[in-house]
Amino acid sequence: MLFTGLFLLTSCFSYRDLEVKDFAVDNVSMQGTKIVVDFSAMVINPNRAFVIQSAEGKLNRGVQPFADVQLLQPIGVAAKSEQRCSGQMQLTFKDLFALLQMGADYTSWDMNLFLFTGDMKVKSGSVKKKFAYKEIPLKQLVNSL
Repeated sequence: MLFTGLFLLTSCFSYRDLEVKDFAVDNVSMQGTKIVVDFSAMVINPNRAFVIQSAEGKLNRGVQPFADVQLLQPIGVAAKSEQRCSGQMQLTFKDLFALLQMGADYTSWDMNLFLFTGDMKVKSGSVKKKFAYKEIPLKQLVNSL
């Protein structure tokens, strides 16, 4: 989800497009109603350096609240670089029963049912920008990676 915001960042600052590839979930750990997801992706950045300072929002399954999502640490991307970037997201589930019904294998979930609403704050040099997302289908975010 975060790297999709990077694509929007490029259009806002008139940068050349970023390329994000090899997105991977490296580790998933559950702590009660919270899941911490370690992820990484190869980012090719032909632009200035930037930092995703924060990202948070809500994930709905249809109209039902499913989870709160929060970036746990900033993600920095160097200028004019090709590098593997990693981060951690925390998901706090609103309805554990719905989670159990869907099963633990998240790769089998229908991503068309999930909608993301939230915001992301990005800083590049002295420029700070806040991006707002409203009910963006999770499948669309994942496919854009």
